[in-house]
Amino acid sequence: EAGVGIKSREMYDGGDAVAKILPQLLSKRPRFDWVQYPSLFFGAFAETGQLEPLDDYFAKYPGTQDYLDWVMPAYSEFYTKWNGKNYGVMLDGDIHIMHYRKSFFERSDLQGKFSKRFQQNLEVPKTWDDFLKVTQFMTEELKGEGVYGTSMVVNPPSFGWGFWMDIAASAGVNYFDESMNPVINKGKAAEALDMYKEIIKFGPPGAEAMDIGTTIQRWQSGSDVMSIWWIDLAEFTVQQQGVEKAEDQRGAIVPGWKNDDGSVTNRAISLWCRTASIPKNLPQDVKDAAFYFIYRMSHPDYSNEYVADEYCGSDPFGKSHYGDAAAKLYLQPNPQRGTDNELWKTNDGIFKNFDTAKNHLDAGLANVEVGYPQFFWEGAPEYADALGRNISKAVSGKLTSQQALDEAAEEWVKIAQKLGLDSQKRQYKNFIDGARKLGYKI
Repeated sequence: EAGVGIKSREMYDGGDAVAKILPQLLSKRPRFDWVQYPSLFFGAFAETGQLEPLDDYFAKYPGTQDYLDWVMPAYSEFYTKWNGKNYGVMLDGDIHIMHYRKSFFERSDLQGKFSKRFQQNLEVPKTWDDFLKVTQFMTEELKGEGVYGTSMVVNPPSFGWGFWMDIAASAGVNYFDESMNPVINKGKAAEALDMYKEIIKFGPPGAEAMDIGTTIQRWQSGSDVMSIWWIDLAEFTVQQQGVEKAEDQRGAIVPGWKNDDGSVTNRAISLWCRTASIPKNLPQDVKDAAFYFIYRMSHPDYSNEYVADEYCGSDPFGKSHYGDAAAKLYLQPNPQRGTDNELWKTNDGIFKNFDTAKNHLDAGLANVEVGYPQFFWEGAPEYADALGRNISKAVSGKLTSQQALDEAAEEWVKIAQKLGLDSQKRQYKNFIDGARKLGYKI
């Protein structure tokens, strides 16, 4: 061991990241030696020039290029690199996936009714059109049993926009063009919002204002057949669900947009995530120790175990976090910790069945491979709030889909101008370069 450890820590709410972290980065002697934060703030922090560049630190250790190649590109290209340099390491890889209850798709009575009504087999939906059909069908057939097709997150608006963006990005919608003109209201954007609204229409009572907490409760209780949610919905709810419901869970790639040529494009939003960085204004020996700590914490030697821990809260972000060997870790205790405290009273693994664990990770990987980044440059919370608020107005019927997106675009213009158009263009280039590197049409 290197003699590096944590003597104290400071907790903060994710939404307070800028208020808590930015003043410390700008101070002559920050009070923390390293910090982890939601990745949507990565660009804003990197742009200050007060995050320590990490490339020279990586060069000190053998095998670090293997580590850098190991991190999934959907995360590393957007949430660790800025202007071609590394300023962070990943600790949490959030991604949206499609969760579903396989028992409903296996019911012969539902299969027969669906086939007769839609002239196609009842299958896990691969397109948004089919997702809408299945949602409507399940709601109409099962609401008497207290079960609905799905519950889509709408609130809070700062998160709700991302669930629409799963649809919109698959339809080819982007945030801005290279000149920083909003294109969130162009192309098939309004059509994608119409789809989002139609899906919500067949949700449970209160669907138009559905919040994150309620979607969790509905999934735990078995009240929804499908759920577009972060990958860990199937993990942290296992104890509350009980074995039968937990083993009925399955995951799949988020539905895609059917193009005119018949092909299907899938995009899954990597909303939130967590990055770790080091303040620049620290003594060199402290920065050396801090790098060793965060690198080791992110490294597969440690993260393979903790991403499979029911209490950790970190989702897969590296290549070895997927596959058969990784799935087996979800069935057994985490050897890195015990149960001798009030926070972690159990250590029994997450799933009871290998097939459930393997499917869970296969679904995660399928979505990460088409992962689409959130806003991660300066102004990210403001852009998210403006878009989410106006989408909410469209869902409630106060605005049409096109009106809502036009309103959001107008607000975005003002935000970009306030923050400095040239600066925003330069920062947004990090998004463009990363997206094109992953083969996305921008």
